[in-house]
Amino acid sequence: MSAAPLAGPSLPVLGRTVLLTALRDDDIDRVVEACSTEQARRFLDTPWPYSRADAEGFVRGFAPAGWRGEHDERVWAIRESLRGPLAGVIGLRTERGEVGFWLHPDAQGKGLMADALRTVVGHAEGCLTWPEVHWRCYDGNLGSMRVAKAAGFAYLGTEQGTQRGEPVLQHHAVRVASGMPADARPWPPLD
Repeated sequence: MSAAPLAGPSLPVLGRTVLLTALRDDDIDRVVEACSTEQARRFLDTPWPYSRADAEGFVRGFAPAGWRGEHDERVWAIRESLRGPLAGVIGLRTERGEVGFWLHPDAQGKGLMADALRTVVGHAEGCLTWPEVHWRCYDGNLGSMRVAKAAGFAYLGTEQGTQRGEPVLQHHAVRVASGMPADARPWPPLD
């Protein structure tokens, strides 16, 4: 294994309560823990069952490759302090203008993801000059829906998608830099 640093953002992006940084080798165990839960199986597009090799490939391969421009997703680690443990991951997919995210189970319920989402959307709107950022989640993922709503996303409804080759219902929302989209609908009940 090389001692060279992993490719990623050179400076942290500061939110109100979180820092968005590059992933590190010492994040691998936390990625395995987060992506091996039943919640991850239901709501993420990660391999299942999720293995340490999957996490190593994500941290050492996929995430740095995005920062080198080898694919269209830029991934940040979410932390509460610069040297703190991995709280979660958030990424921007440039081809679809879309955000995706997850939190480690022990970081959930603290408001960290809403802050990370507002921060990365601000980066997309300000630094990348995206006119809008899209978000999707699988039906039943109320936590993700609450985060998107708290971060100012406008709900657009549901559409059919696929997960691991199976048809699934997805919720869709958008954050538009210029205001509220004309086709916005009320958010469904989130309790």
